[in-house]
Amino acid sequence: MRFTKASASFVLLTITVLLLVPGMLFAQSATKGAVSGTVTDASNAVVSGTTVTLRNIDKGGSVQTVTNAQGVFQFELTDPGNYEVVVAAAGFKQFAGKVGVNNGQVSTVNVKLEVGAAGTTVEVSAAAPLLNTEAAEMSTNFDRNLVENLPNGGNDLTAVAYTAPGINMNTGGGYGNFNTNGLPATSNVFTVDGENQMDPFLNLNNSGPTNLMLGKNSIDEANVVTNAYGGQYGQQAGAQVSLVSKGGTNNFHGNVQYQWNGSVLNANDWFNTAQSPEVGRPFSNNNQWAASFGGPIRKDKTFFFIDTEGIRYIVPATQTVYTPTTAFLTDLMANLTTVGASANTIQTYQNAVNIWENAPGFKTGTPYGGALGCTDGFTGVVADAALAAGPGCLQSYQASPALPAKEWLLIGRFDQNVGTKDRLFFRFDIDTGKQATYADPIDPAAFSAASYQPAYNNSLNWSHVFNGTTSNNFVAAISY
Repeated sequence: MRFTKASASFVLLTITVLLLVPGMLFAQSATKGAVSGTVTDASNAVVSGTTVTLRNIDKGGSVQTVTNAQGVFQFELTDPGNYEVVVAAAGFKQFAGKVGVNNGQVSTVNVKLEVGAAGTTVEVSAAAPLLNTEAAEMSTNFDRNLVENLPNGGNDLTAVAYTAPGINMNTGGGYGNFNTNGLPATSNVFTVDGENQMDPFLNLNNSGPTNLMLGKNSIDEANVVTNAYGGQYGQQAGAQVSLVSKGGTNNFHGNVQYQWNGSVLNANDWFNTAQSPEVGRPFSNNNQWAASFGGPIRKDKTFFFIDTEGIRYIVPATQTVYTPTTAFLTDLMANLTTVGASANTIQTYQNAVNIWENAPGFKTGTPYGGALGCTDGFTGVVADAALAAGPGCLQSYQASPALPAKEWLLIGRFDQNVGTKDRLFFRFDIDTGKQATYADPIDPAAFSAASYQPAYNNSLNWSHVFNGTTSNNFVAAISY
């Protein structure tokens, strides 16, 4: 949960460089995956020095490497998506295998070449692994289908991690939405494309004005690491929630979503129904939507993706309100006249009385009776024995104040394939809205509080392949 920080602003600049050198096999990062495998012939003898090509089916472009002395090939820092692995060697049929790459996972494609004419192609398919067997960390991958269809109240990005091992919902108060292996929510780290989505004020996920981490419609994959993570993670000891954004492809694609929830779909609050007479069901209303569109600007080279999301809601919060009774307020005004209070003093008290009596639910209050509220807090003496013996001075009732809140996001991403060795993309995230910080049960119009909370995030991600065994990933991000 994010609390109001009306006088505080934060600007964060983050630069991350991940260099992978020979010997760092099965290398992947918080935003990338990897493809690896071994090439053998029909007798299971390794085939070294063979050219292996990895072609991006979604965005075009390809990279090449050669198998080493052990017949092993690897493509590090590979963007999540759909790929084709092509192996061609003299005297063998060409091998073509389709493989999916997931964030933080190594996809293995072991190739067995068949003797035959070079013009013949053998096609196979390989799925991305559900379990990462190439690293010690406990990680759970969520592909686009899971991100879009797992139950998620409010389209909150933190909810993606709820089904990962070691995650427990935080229901006992405190900060954050979930705990990891007993560690507090302030130990969790959230990143989008390698950029920290953290609020440095409380070290929590950087939720927007509605206290939700919106933007799920712009997320392609998520990976949750709960223990034993490598050096590419870190910062905190809790869950490492790495989110990878959607981008444009060679095909135009998009979607539109709308969700509504209101009073007619929800039962009354238990504390309202327990009253006598029963307090009616308060008005609530929630409208949430998302729409995206992406595609090629230049086929196989330049791509765009735009997403917009928003929410408008009114959610009442039931609470017990304590006020003076009508009898006490009447007695108060009479006493002011008796003691000869000035006209200004009487008017001031009258204004206060009007606020109490016009409060929603005041007329339904139940007096406590007795000396409660009629006793002087300093001397313990009952100020008015007649009130204490009769209607009493203090009453209580249930109220469900509510204040409208809203949030709007505009997210964009632009990808560029630069030659065969460089890929880069720029992503921006504009998040604005008004937080319903406090809804007052006495006079909502006069005493409620709301705050405007904008947030701006920008990141540049650049991947460069030096050769078949060395590559680099550079991330520069700025958040306000």
